[in-house]
Amino acid sequence: MVKRAAMTKYLLTGLLLTSAVPPAATAAATDGRITAEGLIGYGIGFDSNNIYGFGFGARAGYSWPFQLYTGVSFQYYIGTSVGPVTLNIWTLEGDVGYELAAGPIELRPYLGIGIGDPKASANGVSVSTVYFALMPGAVAKYNFNGPFAVGPYVGLDVHMTWLVTAGGGNGLSFLATGGYRF
Repeated sequence: MVKRAAMTKYLLTGLLLTSAVPPAATAAATDGRITAEGLIGYGIGFDSNNIYGFGFGARAGYSWPFQLYTGVSFQYYIGTSVGPVTLNIWTLEGDVGYELAAGPIELRPYLGIGIGDPKASANGVSVSTVYFALMPGAVAKYNFNGPFAVGPYVGLDVHMTWLVTAGGGNGLSFLATGGYRF
């Protein structure tokens, strides 16, 4: 029970931090654009055995003319080995966020809702269960052609993965991103 209370506290703190916007941040107009990007980085598990570790993935979405972002993303984490047992996780989520510009930087706090599948494998036998997941986070991007312009960009995605009913397997991810706005 104490572990769930602590996780709820972490989730609420994460939501507050990712939704806080500096006073100088303003929304910029866009006529709606499709984005596609790759993700690569590291995840830190909150359990004693880190099921995250090195990870990679992809995200695609649409930025609506009124700054709303909707998309989908997938991440796969290599995990760790403990003796003969290998632990890892993958996640699949739908994202909803709001896009803002702070000078040359694009900011997007978001909430991902989807599934997470932690897996344990040993001696050719795998055990996994798919859990409902909430993934609050934020993306900061630098577009080489200016905020919300068509063209290439690089950035950083920081998000928490909370497997709501799993009783474990939660983590914090730091992912570099690079992509293109069409």
